[in-house]
Amino acid sequence: MTEHPGSINGERNTETGGNHSQGRNAWPTALLGLFAWPRQSFEIIRHRNPWLATLLLVLAGNAALALASAPLGLQAMRAQLTERMPGNPEQVDAMMGQFEQAAAAGRWLAMATGPLSVAVALAIQTVLVWLLAIALQGRPRFVQSLSLMVHLAVITHLKSWANFLLLHVRGTDAIRSQLDLQAPMGLDLLLAGDNATLNVVYASINPFTVWFLALLGLGAAAVFEVPERKAWLLAAIYWATTTAFTAAATGLAARLMPT
Repeated sequence: MTEHPGSINGERNTETGGNHSQGRNAWPTALLGLFAWPRQSFEIIRHRNPWLATLLLVLAGNAALALASAPLGLQAMRAQLTERMPGNPEQVDAMMGQFEQAAAAGRWLAMATGPLSVAVALAIQTVLVWLLAIALQGRPRFVQSLSLMVHLAVITHLKSWANFLLLHVRGTDAIRSQLDLQAPMGLDLLLAGDNATLNVVYASINPFTVWFLALLGLGAAAVFEVPERKAWLLAAIYWATTTAFTAAATGLAARLMPT
């Protein structure tokens, strides 16, 4: 029996075919939408919750970045050892030889642990945003929070690559300690001082973080149906919480490890 285009079965087949097509293109559309049409991206995240392909892309990029950044970490270590032992270049060379051998042996392990740490951080961020959305009278599902945070992780990942490029533009000779592995790209360009904790706060106000928080606020309103003012409050609480945690950890590290 031939189906006419206007028949009920024909309409159902057309709708089903459109849904399958949308499903196949959901994740790249949602990903590219962050840069061009974020509201459409948030609609896809709200209804279809794509996250796996974008997560794999972020983890693969993180592994590549870890491999590319390894020489910079060794350079910072050599500079610190040279500063501590200015009269013993042979001892510095011997110690660096051991470090370089260990780094070469653990290269693949480092490429695995880097993405693992990103995945753990994403899980914590997902739970935090999910709980905040519930507290602010939204109607989130956990998979929606996961999908949103995985997509926003692309911005954080781009910031890491921008940091890597800035280190090379500035010149790797300027890397004298582990703290120098973070290139200034925010208020820390103007206000950075000797207080490592305050420097983290200054560094957290940069174009990438503003972009991230703007999309988080818009995404919370669109995906979780949080009232608009409360969506911006969610973004502000998220920034304050994550910045406070990073600042506390950096301050503790600065006290325990000489730079």
